[in-house]
Amino acid sequence: MPESLLARVESLMRAIVELPSTSHHEDAVREALRQRMSIAGYATTQDASGNLIASVPGTAGREGQRPLLLNAHMDRVPPGLACAPVVRDGIMYGDGQTNLGADDAAGITIILLAVEALRERELPHPPLVLLFTVGEEVGLLGARAFDPRPWGAREGIIFDNSGEPGAVVTRGAAYLAFDAVLRGRGGHPGKDLAGTASAISMFLNLQLPLGIQDDGATRLSLGTISGGTARNAIPAEARVQGELRTLLDAGGQARWQDSIRSAFANAAASQGGTAEVSFDPHGAAYEVDEQEPLVQAYRRAWEARGHPFQTISTFVGSDANALRDRLRVFTVSTGAMNEHTLDEYIALAPLAEIIEATVAVVSGHPTPSPPPHQS
Repeated sequence: MPESLLARVESLMRAIVELPSTSHHEDAVREALRQRMSIAGYATTQDASGNLIASVPGTAGREGQRPLLLNAHMDRVPPGLACAPVVRDGIMYGDGQTNLGADDAAGITIILLAVEALRERELPHPPLVLLFTVGEEVGLLGARAFDPRPWGAREGIIFDNSGEPGAVVTRGAAYLAFDAVLRGRGGHPGKDLAGTASAISMFLNLQLPLGIQDDGATRLSLGTISGGTARNAIPAEARVQGELRTLLDAGGQARWQDSIRSAFANAAASQGGTAEVSFDPHGAAYEVDEQEPLVQAYRRAWEARGHPFQTISTFVGSDANALRDRLRVFTVSTGAMNEHTLDEYIALAPLAEIIEATVAVVSGHPTPSPPPHQS
């Protein structure tokens, strides 16, 4: 691996994480990407949802081929402030004040440096569509809004965190967010309580199995509960937000939705109240066939660099959950660790390896042989 590539990985990662970016506030990262694309001479488009899309023309003789999509997301979870990272022993850490943002600065770095390597090495390649999405962390908003048809791409690679660096996600869980409202009748504890019904008491009667279910295929959790208006008032309403993540098929998902609705309805009825539950499917479950040509091309490139090819199932959402039903895409894991926390970190050398493998896939040229010390 050229030492200069590793240095460029660190430099570009620093440049990206030093910009603030949270969902709905990706402006600084989007503008930096737009400027970089402009300097390289690539046209960019910002769609109605805020996604930035760059077109990289194919090289002579390949310009008429179908475009290949490369994707990463621009947002990160809060606090998402500008980070001053530190690097120790080849690993980039945050500054302790905000999350590092390797999820998904690493994906952006892979795409940008792979495209630059193709150009600098004068390697042939088909047209590329670079899709940098918004709102991935709050429901895959940009990916759900993206229409691939005008761009002509039918397959592509997503770079995001899911597990070990370089691993390919071949099975992704569905992600269904749900909102429940428990409604009772309010009152004042100093007065006649006849006819009151505490919405919080209803919640306490909720019989819903949380955690890992279905022998590991399903995860159910509640994230927030809010209710009441004052200490000295019987709460008439309580609101609950949760999520269902499952590898089960549509039938299994429907059964879980029915169970969740019933659980809230029964809890409300126990106090003479009512319940409403709504679901927002942020991402669909999907499976990737290892024999798909692009997956096999990535496998050959990754193994040629001396790395074992790994496939994983994941409950971690990515833009693949929203794009897979329209594009034959798969996710390559960047290897960010402790993402969504102040303890997030990422090893930089694997990113350079993923870049080299991506260059080999896109260009169609043989990848370098592994170093002699590797088997």
